[in-house]
This record gives sequence, C-alpha cells and structure tokens, in this order.
Amino acid sequence: MDHLLLAITKTAVLVSGVAIAALAVLAYRQTRDRSMLYLGVGFTFFAFGSFIEGVLFELLGWNLMTVHVVESGFVLAGLTTLAITLRPRRAQG
Repeated sequence: MDHLLLAITKTAVLVSGVAIAALAVLAYRQTRDRSMLYLGVGFTFFAFGSFIEGVLFELLGWNLMTVHVVESGFVLAGLTTLAITLRPRRAQG
C-alpha cells in the first residue's frame, strides 16, 4: 500500500507541476514576459525531480540516498530558476 501511495503522490506532483508550467507558458504568450517562462521551467524542475525520484527508487531499484540526491538537484535547479525570475530588475527606459 505504501508503494501505491508513493506512486499516486509522485504522479500527482508531476501532473500539478506540468499544469502550472503550462499556465506559465500561456501567460507568457499573452504578456511576452520572460519571467513567466522561467516560472514554468522552475516548476517543471520541481515536478520532474519528484517524479523521477519515485521512478528511480521504485522501478530501477536505486538506493534511497542516491534518489534523494537526484531529487534534491532538481529542487535546487527549480529554486535557482525561481530566484532568477524573482530578482529585482532596474526599470528600462
């Protein structure tokens, strides 16, 4: 039952992250604001990292420490991307 719950939650995180990324791309198309693209990339990193952690552990049999390190790398990439998105910028003019 624990493995099924893990699979369900990892899949839900993937679906939610992809949905947020898709909304960010739609926002970019309407506004042409590049920060929306970065937002989408950041959430894609989060979602994919969480999902791949489950795949590597459950399906490929990687050890728990290794999959946590891989997932943490994706979270770091996502947070870095969001930080770039949110950094203050000087007004152009």
